[in-house]
Amino acid sequence: MEALAHLLVATVDLFEAEGRTLRRQLMRLALAISLIVVAALLVLFGLGFVLYGLFQFLAQQMSEHWAAVLFGVVTLGLAGGFAWTARRLTR
Repeated sequence: MEALAHLLVATVDLFEAEGRTLRRQLMRLALAISLIVVAALLVLFGLGFVLYGLFQFLAQQMSEHWAAVLFGVVTLGLAGGFAWTARRLTR
């Protein structure tokens, strides 16, 4: 009976230690996910400003209508390249 009690106490201690480790790892994972989300948003805004700057540059070089058409083609090309890369990565 005493061996069973020791086994039960050892099991509870193990669960407690594993629970602390799990909580610490979950906190690190949550922090990493938060940083990745912030980085993704910054990349999205940065890309938006780069594209807006490209549109402004093209609008100064040619009429705004042709700049918008060329800008749309460039943006669709970028989107297609990203989609193609994502598809290649998921195969």
